[in-house]
Amino acid sequence: MALSAIEKTAEIQLLEGTGALLYGDFTLSSGKQSSYYFDSKPLTLDPDGEFEVGRYFLEKLLNTDAKAVGGMALGAIPIVSAVTLLSRIHNKTHHTRLLPSFYVRKEAKEHGTQNLIEGNIPSDVNAPVAIVDDVVTGGNSILKAIEAVEDKGNPIVAVMCILDRDEGGREMLEARNYDLISMYTVKDGELIYNP
Repeated sequence: MALSAIEKTAEIQLLEGTGALLYGDFTLSSGKQSSYYFDSKPLTLDPDGEFEVGRYFLEKLLNTDAKAVGGMALGAIPIVSAVTLLSRIHNKTHHTRLLPSFYVRKEAKEHGTQNLIEGNIPSDVNAPVAIVDDVVTGGNSILKAIEAVEDKGNPIVAVMCILDRDEGGREMLEARNYDLISMYTVKDGELIYNP
């Protein structure tokens, strides 16, 4: 089934215009075939794209108790950077809280501090945090970040992604009592923007 959009909103056009959403025949990292491919980097490394992603995530996260935002390297790094920067700008005009950021390495460094988690995760283990990722397919990547943070002791109060491919990740997270908030969702071959 080919991927289409219910309507070509500005948000859908942003994905296509930055080159983040490509149509054709693709083999995913899982080995599955797909008629579309989402590469977050052209979106999150584009000035307009990064601004829109950061704005969307910040708006949702300010409605939670999150004291920081983080996710797996590499996909989450531009997202958390955008959220952190925009939280500072928003704080200046609206006096909202700042959201520092961190990222989880695929494996701990073997030199220096030997950290698995880099950046500004709260040292208070009771401080709640949000976990984000670029794409959720089966959910394994975002779950690895969740588990690394939970092992440190911080509770997770929000789980977010740019694109939910609707291939089991949401259900796996729900089974572990996490509600996934996605900026975009693929549902029955339709690409949907979730305001």
